[in-house]
Amino acid sequence: MPEEDEEQQAKRARAEEEEEEAERLAKKNKRGSAEVPQRLDCPYLGTINRHVLDFDFEKLCSVSLSGENVYVDLVDGKFFQGRGKETNAYRHALEKSHYVWMNVVDGKVFCIPDGYEVVDKSLEDIKFNLAPCFDEEEIEQISTKVRYAKALDGTDYIPGCIGLNNICNSDYENVIVQVLCQVVPLRNYLLAYEPPKERKQDPVLSTLADLLRKMYNPRNFKGLVSPHEFYQAIGHKTAKKFYSKQQDPVAFFSWLMNYLHKKLKAKDGSSMIHDVFQGEVQVKMSPATDEARVTESKEKTILMTLELPDEPLFKDNLDFIPQVPLFNLLEKFNGEKAFETIAKGGESREIRRYCLRRIPPYVIFVVKRFRNNNFFIEKNPTIVTFPLKGLDLRDYIHPDCQPANPETKYDLVANVCHDGKPEKGTYKVQCFHHPTSQWFELHDLRVTPVLPQMVALTESYVQVYQRQDVKTDGSFGKFEMEIPDISAEVETGIAAEIEMAPEDLAEAGIIIG
Repeated sequence: MPEEDEEQQAKRARAEEEEEEAERLAKKNKRGSAEVPQRLDCPYLGTINRHVLDFDFEKLCSVSLSGENVYVDLVDGKFFQGRGKETNAYRHALEKSHYVWMNVVDGKVFCIPDGYEVVDKSLEDIKFNLAPCFDEEEIEQISTKVRYAKALDGTDYIPGCIGLNNICNSDYENVIVQVLCQVVPLRNYLLAYEPPKERKQDPVLSTLADLLRKMYNPRNFKGLVSPHEFYQAIGHKTAKKFYSKQQDPVAFFSWLMNYLHKKLKAKDGSSMIHDVFQGEVQVKMSPATDEARVTESKEKTILMTLELPDEPLFKDNLDFIPQVPLFNLLEKFNGEKAFETIAKGGESREIRRYCLRRIPPYVIFVVKRFRNNNFFIEKNPTIVTFPLKGLDLRDYIHPDCQPANPETKYDLVANVCHDGKPEKGTYKVQCFHHPTSQWFELHDLRVTPVLPQMVALTESYVQVYQRQDVKTDGSFGKFEMEIPDISAEVETGIAAEIEMAPEDLAEAGIIIG
């Protein structure tokens, strides 16, 4: 009994302390808001230099490297902490005679050291660039309304089709961000995303949403975007796995989709990521020594790998580049073509046959160009020819599942290419801009229009196809017809083998559970 009384007294004391602290903070906030005067006329507004303002980088104090209570100097674009006396911002204002400052959290503008808040409509463009926002009507019109914009230096750019700065070999991350801009449901969700106030916001999800809003900002001061904050969050969450070195965009995409699925997952286990990307593949497995003993299973996947035929050993001439149609590669999913694989442990071999059971609104094909032998990484330069519109997957769907997939035609919206040698090459992406119905090639900061005929002549690595029933507002048909079940079910994963160890696959995020 005495112990229980002591616990209750301790709880009561802690509750009283919390109430006193809350009252003290409320009084402090009330007193602070009442003490700051507002002025409509500030004599220093003419000193603001919009050309040096850059809100793409982390908002950290240039002296203390702290991210709390940071203000930006609107004259030279530097970040400093504090506003009162003895703070870095106050000291910088007196030393450099820079008197106009903006809070990087709420966008309020103050005059330091005079200590009053500046209220002026001419500052609205700076506040919008600090935190761009879009209403529902603007988001719905992104896929239909043609918009052109001009930067402060006179550079013309198209919002949403804008170059990304390459930060330490980050071209593989740039192409994935550009691909996500072509996925209409996910793009619209991120443009309207607001982090929850009741808990700490997720750094990856919030910085990705901020990055997409900056890419679609029609009032951008610059004709480019630097994805610094997003890459910092990625490097922190992956323990520097995807940071400051060249990596595989497929592994990065798989990790990012797995991460976003966990953060957006509902109570029933579904998420927007699975609704948009996840399909289902039927696999028939049999031992190589006894093909009559067949085991059927199904696997859920967000990626479908396509195997290229081996490069010919003897060539007619040195300039010969082999070509293969996409339909030849898709025969992998006709349910009849056999693929021989080595089972786990290496003791036995298996024969596998694949066919599709459910196709998602967005299909992602990965062309296996790279193969790691015992000495180095080889790249297959075979060019894959493919249709830009009207790719029909009906022939690759299991006959029992065709009624559950009434829409089977797809249009290409993004094509990731690899240029150069396997380990030292670069990645670029070709995207279809729906409002202008034009193809653009985005290679880091360079954005150039390309002819549709040239898109099919590149060394494609990742292709994103959009189902034709996806509307401009991001909605798509959900076919709830029941798919006939099969005899067995195995652990869900990627539909075709990637030549990595299972623990490496899990680390890369390719196995989506």
